[in-house]
Amino acid sequence: ERYTCPSLALHPLEESFVAQTNGNYMALFSSQIPYRMNKKRRFDGHKVEGYAVQCDFSLDGAILASGSSTGSAHFYDYQSTRVLHAIRAHSQPCLCVSQHPVLPATAATCDWAGEIKIWH
Repeated sequence: ERYTCPSLALHPLEESFVAQTNGNYMALFSSQIPYRMNKKRRFDGHKVEGYAVQCDFSLDGAILASGSSTGSAHFYDYQSTRVLHAIRAHSQPCLCVSQHPVLPATAATCDWAGEIKIWH
């Protein structure tokens, strides 16, 4: 990957992981040596712009979530890489979106100023 990657998320079921890049997309990699990037599948639509924006998988691995420097939280379909939903979560950059490990459709977000919100 040619951009720096401030965070990684390991897929819960497959032997792969995503790297959040400062190129405003998440790249998919194999988690087995030789760690190859899948150049045909990437998740874009959010902005990073130098912030340490984190990403997270749902427990079943079907949904990938990411924050955005614009304050939005983006939810992607893992198979198609399309944006399922984007919400305006914060007025500051949204640095983390963490999906609840048990309750479906529940997530927590936090922003640059330290505000935490729960979404359902």
